[in-house]
Amino acid sequence: MQVEFSAIHPDYILPIWKKIAPLFETIWDNPNSNRLEEVFKELVIDNTSLLWMAWDKEDVDNILMVLVTRLIEGNPSKDETTVLEILGCAGIQRNLWMDYFEVIENFAKDNNCNRIKIINGRMGWQKDLAKKGMRVTGYSFAKKI
Repeated sequence: MQVEFSAIHPDYILPIWKKIAPLFETIWDNPNSNRLEEVFKELVIDNTSLLWMAWDKEDVDNILMVLVTRLIEGNPSKDETTVLEILGCAGIQRNLWMDYFEVIENFAKDNNCNRIKIINGRMGWQKDLAKKGMRVTGYSFAKKI
């Protein structure tokens, strides 16, 4: 399988939203996270976040991964200029698209970021992300009531 990975222009999100929304729903079940409607608004209306996708090059309907990023002002006390936040990532066959992390990193560098921060990471990603130079800096906890 050949994988294609790219940022998606906001004009192309609405036509594919029904295909990608179920993947996002697996991310934002945490009450402290962005709700699906807010993310849609940030991606399509406000243009404050950016959608990235990986898909099977021979079958564009076979979406392997969705990822949402945004640029935020860094914390001067941590010697940060701009930070690329990865707000959420969901998908299948991580081994096919994890190598595209470098594309995200280059995007961050091109936008004068000196830090990448993952907001909704999963414990199972720790080993793969350590290979990309990332480290765990905290944990989030939640309880459904």
